[in-house]
Amino acid sequence: MKKEIKEKMKKILYYYKNKLSKIRIGKANTEMLDDITVEYYKNQVPLYHLSSIEVINSKTILIKPWEKNKLSVIEKSIIKSNLGIIPINKGKLLKLVIPSLTEERRKEIIKSNNLKLEKAKISLRNLRKAYNNKIMKEFTEKDLIEKSKKEVHEATKESIYKIEKIFENKNKEILKI
Repeated sequence: MKKEIKEKMKKILYYYKNKLSKIRIGKANTEMLDDITVEYYKNQVPLYHLSSIEVINSKTILIKPWEKNKLSVIEKSIIKSNLGIIPINKGKLLKLVIPSLTEERRKEIIKSNNLKLEKAKISLRNLRKAYNNKIMKEFTEKDLIEKSKKEVHEATKESIYKIEKIFENKNKEILKI
């Protein structure tokens, strides 16, 4: 059971870290385009399935579609995505220039990250509660129940610590000018 809960907590940590990695912080990062989908023959397809995406420097990303006729559709999808970036159409490719963040925007991102942190902590605590309930149903021996609950509590505490470290590191990165 201990291994099972640690695996589930790892998944929550991975999901949280993945969410934070997609946040635009003034540096070019291909992961911020992962959630963008493009209409392709009446289906929504991830952008990275239709093109190559390359970081040229810390402020520039190039998108080269496999099919040149999809360039305008990709451009529209990026604009609709609310990334706050307007693609520059170069005929055969799109160029994304990542603008620097304003102080106000940095504060908004940190506030949003704080909400994501709280949601992740709530997920971890809910998982702890579910396992504590499972322990109560499965075991009858008081010592075993207490030992198991303590292990679950320690695993939760450790995961919350890791998630807070991820949060702190991301905020330092955001605040760095």
